[in-house]
Amino acid sequence: MAHTRVKLLSALVATLISSGVLADNHKFEVQVGVGREFFEESRDDATVGNLGFGYVLNKNWTLEAIASDFNTEDSNTGVDIDGRQYRLDALYNIDTTSLWRPYVAFGVGDQSLKVKGLPNNRDTLVNLGAGLKHSLGGNWEFRSDIRAFNSLDREYTDLAVNAGISYLFGAEPVKAAPVVAAPAPAPKPEVDSDGDGVFDSKDQCPDTPKQYKVDAVGCPMELTETVAVKLAVKFDTAKSIVKEEYVDDIGNLAKFMNQYANTVVTVEGHTDSQGSDAYNEKLSQQRAEAVKQVLITKFGIAADRVTAKGFGESKPVGDNATATGREENRRVVGAVSTDVKKKQVK
Repeated sequence: MAHTRVKLLSALVATLISSGVLADNHKFEVQVGVGREFFEESRDDATVGNLGFGYVLNKNWTLEAIASDFNTEDSNTGVDIDGRQYRLDALYNIDTTSLWRPYVAFGVGDQSLKVKGLPNNRDTLVNLGAGLKHSLGGNWEFRSDIRAFNSLDREYTDLAVNAGISYLFGAEPVKAAPVVAAPAPAPKPEVDSDGDGVFDSKDQCPDTPKQYKVDAVGCPMELTETVAVKLAVKFDTAKSIVKEEYVDDIGNLAKFMNQYANTVVTVEGHTDSQGSDAYNEKLSQQRAEAVKQVLITKFGIAADRVTAKGFGESKPVGDNATATGREENRRVVGAVSTDVKKKQVK
């Protein structure tokens, strides 16, 4: 009989070891539990204490060594019986990912029943059961199962219900999966929609006409230039009437001012040296006002954009001793200038 037990145990261990070599996320388990055993023979039902050690073969298979101890009585005589089991079990974890994880178990072991003053009564038991596991957080796990124990020697079958706590340890470090960089997307071909020589990805001025030179960001290159217009209106002696021949010149000044709305002008009136200073100052102011009125009434320039100022004979440009010089001094002059930006063409 002993030889038969050894062969049965050896075959079970060999089967389990050959079934898998990969470890789960822990390697070992220690468990304590309590159960209730229901005997088929004439013994009172008993509370059983269990202590076990498990070795994880892979995520599905665990090999366990269990020791159990119980105390009962013969139902007929009331004699105390001390019972003890040592067994080797195999657990197959059906589901390793759910919150409640079912398993089945089977195994073989030895049971001794001792009555005081009598030799031990020993049996070889095989067992089959099913149960559930549930993680309690950290390394702790709850488990419960129901087992059937069959004696190979006397062919009786006992039932047991068990519950216990397991501590899991010996976890292997989890190796992070290597990070594989995703292949870089193929670069999109660059496009120059407006044909200015700068790709759209850098072009800050799209739709630039092709005739203009552009900078590094596709915007037209500009030059700042100063533009100006001058006015010179001459008057007859002692007169402040604008001659018709100068109206077009005043119109050119007005056109310039309309084109550049931010400009203003001061028209300056002057005289020759004939007459008194007071007279000439008044006459020069009248000449400047006359030109101003032409700008306002004929060409629509706003009054606040034109200033008229007379300087009398104080700023001659010609020799007042000659007729030609005096003619040059009888004048109204003005000048307007502004800075403008012009786009460069290719």
